[in-house]
Amino acid sequence: MTARIFISILLQDQVNYFDFWWINLIVIAIILLIFYFIYREKLNKVYEQKDLLESQVKQRTIEIIKQKEQVERQKRMLEEEKEKTEKLLLNILPREMADELKNKGKAKARNYRQVTVMFTDFKGFTRHAENFKPEELVAELDSYFVKFDEIVNKYNVEKIKTIGDAYMAAGGVPIRNKSNPIDTTLAALEIQRYMQEIKQTKAEIGQTPWEIRIGLHTGDLIAGVVGIKRFAYDIWGDTVNVASAMESSGEVGKVNISETTYEAIDEFFVTEYRGKVKAKHKGEIDMYFVHGIKPELSIDEDGIRPNEAFWHYVNLKLYSNINYRNAEKYIVKRLSGDLPSGLHYHGIHHTMDVCESVERLAIWEGVKGEELYLLKTAALFHDAGFIHAYESNEPIGAELAKEMLPNFGYTDEQIDQVIELIGATKIPQNPKNHLEEIMCDSDLDYLGRDDFYPIAETLRKELMEFGKLDDDQKKWVQMNIGFLGSHKYFTESARKRRGPEKEKRIEELKAKLEELQETT
Repeated sequence: MTARIFISILLQDQVNYFDFWWINLIVIAIILLIFYFIYREKLNKVYEQKDLLESQVKQRTIEIIKQKEQVERQKRMLEEEKEKTEKLLLNILPREMADELKNKGKAKARNYRQVTVMFTDFKGFTRHAENFKPEELVAELDSYFVKFDEIVNKYNVEKIKTIGDAYMAAGGVPIRNKSNPIDTTLAALEIQRYMQEIKQTKAEIGQTPWEIRIGLHTGDLIAGVVGIKRFAYDIWGDTVNVASAMESSGEVGKVNISETTYEAIDEFFVTEYRGKVKAKHKGEIDMYFVHGIKPELSIDEDGIRPNEAFWHYVNLKLYSNINYRNAEKYIVKRLSGDLPSGLHYHGIHHTMDVCESVERLAIWEGVKGEELYLLKTAALFHDAGFIHAYESNEPIGAELAKEMLPNFGYTDEQIDQVIELIGATKIPQNPKNHLEEIMCDSDLDYLGRDDFYPIAETLRKELMEFGKLDDDQKKWVQMNIGFLGSHKYFTESARKRRGPEKEKRIEELKAKLEELQETT
């Protein structure tokens, strides 16, 4: 009984223990589930916060991007407005003046020693105005001035202003440069060519063409900005008045220049001396027409567009230490005053002709740098010895060059080369190098030119004047045939360009000799 009760109690305890274990297990599971759900809830909240934060970041990023784009748009708009303002200001003022005005609030006037002023004016503008409606007249005038703006800008010439139908520009302002007479002349020639093209086009369709006069003058002036509200860049001085006189005293279809402009550009352009012309309020002024670029300095030798040699020559003139222009002035003055009478051939006209020939031939032969000036200098002095003696004049001319050229920036080495070039012209010619060949061919360039006969006649008169020839026409013709027959050109350019004409002269002289023989 007792054992059964003990067993029963033991079994009852095991059942209670077993029930307690499961209860504990369930409780633990429930606790774990509670913790799990709490963890999941917190984790979900974290995810929700993360999603919310990411959403907020994205939204803020979008807002920032939009704000940035808006700022950039505003910046671009400001830059565009600034650019428009600057363009508008640059249409009124040169860049240098505009920058000074923006940085300092004012731009002071400046003195310029050398500026070339150009004036253009339409002939009979009042008559043209009567045949146009106001808006048509303005449109027509604007079409011309737009093209003029394009041309002057191409040559670094500054447009100053328009006054009615007059157009005013200047080279050498606001940035100073030495080339402004050349630049402005090129611009003026191109404007005239443009007007000639328009004239031809209008003539073909039966319209009355517009024609202009162009005047240039080089001198000193003052340039700057005037006014505080409506800014204007302008120039003042007598140079402006003379340039205006050049235009009003010119002719339609031509470029009329003053003597100062001529002296600065003559080496590069074909010019024509007009003499002293009366100018309004200025009295009589030496004036010249510019017809175009020298053929040897022009592409296709048409006198319209400068070639590479043109710019090489310009740079040589502007930046060489040799003051050739003053050397030329000196010898021209000396020859004009000291050469004896009776030099119908070996006068100053022959010296200048050889200078032009040697320049032309040197360019054809590709000579560049200061060698070109050495050739021209030798041409200046090669007949200077006639001042003192008619025969063996070359050594005298060489001695004069040796004495005077140091005053004009020539080195001893350059002077020695000039002396050798002068000596090479002595008849019979025997050049020893390329430069001497050019010098020799230039001295007798006329033998193969169209003006051979009038020049040869001056030589005949001179020889008779100095007792070197009697008045025997047949003997003179025979001398010319013999001289031309024995003469030869040394350079390829002279052989090509002068040789054929020289052969024609020989045949013509032979025919003339036959006529003289038949009559005697």
